[in-house]
Amino acid sequence: MTSIKNRFALSIAAVLAAVSLTACSGNTTSSADSSSAAESNSADSSAAESTPAEDGAADESSAADSEAAYSPENPVTVKIGLTGNVYEDIWNPIKDKLAPEGINIEYEQFTSFNIPNNALNNGEIDMNAFQHHAYFNNDVASNGYDLTAIGDTYIVAMNIYTAKGLTIEDALASTDTLKIAVPNDVTNEGRALKLLESAGFFTINAEAGASPEITDITDYAVPVEFVEVDANLVYSVIQDVDLAVINGNYALDSGLTADDAIYKESEYADNSYYCLIAVRTEDAENPVYKRIVEAYQTQDTIDIYNNEFKGFFVPAWTLD
Repeated sequence: MTSIKNRFALSIAAVLAAVSLTACSGNTTSSADSSSAAESNSADSSAAESTPAEDGAADESSAADSEAAYSPENPVTVKIGLTGNVYEDIWNPIKDKLAPEGINIEYEQFTSFNIPNNALNNGEIDMNAFQHHAYFNNDVASNGYDLTAIGDTYIVAMNIYTAKGLTIEDALASTDTLKIAVPNDVTNEGRALKLLESAGFFTINAEAGASPEITDITDYAVPVEFVEVDANLVYSVIQDVDLAVINGNYALDSGLTADDAIYKESEYADNSYYCLIAVRTEDAENPVYKRIVEAYQTQDTIDIYNNEFKGFFVPAWTLD
């Protein structure tokens, strides 16, 4: 099968409605191990099940513990790196909640996935919230960044779309070569390939791991030609291909809904695709950053997911 690299110097304008719906000083390391992940998930589940009274007590305790780090009289400013205006819809209520406590949040928007971790590592921003664990782990290892994930946020679905009126059954019955657009970065392409495998288009070598490559495909059910583009540009080529595998945030940016998908991602074997909040490792125990994570992981945020991102966003910190 043929792999074609298509890179377009285009930017996708958000076409969303008024309530807009637009890819983490301590001694912890930037690599995540299974035991710490289990402890984190257990703690997060307990927090999700707490009563309002317990939540209030936790908030008071957290504020008291970090009184020396920030206060209304001595505020601090935290710059958060994001990769789409949609995320501001999630963060704005948190920003409003924390400002009276003395934590002022500012946004730094990036247009590409490959910039925010470098900006964080270099000190240009204080934290970022745009990526899942698979991407984070690969980017940190590949570039030698000294970063740490300090809290999970959501899972955003990656689905299969078409502008050709096809059903998944039509595509699987094709005798012609199918052009399928997929993200071209390692982890998102691997995720797209695994989704296409689950839909029945081909089989991937079982030893390929969480981020397989096109060369790991062993058997094709139908002829396929891959069109590889930046994750944020997949929608821009949907008219030129038969199928497009699009990250949920970019699907939202482009005006698509989960119901528009002809095949949906529905199962997650581990936390690879849980999105996260990252900081420099030296700041992993910073009470300001821990308070931001605490303020994020609340029912208020879940309500935003449910009301504004139906079908796409799932609170990852509540999952086992």
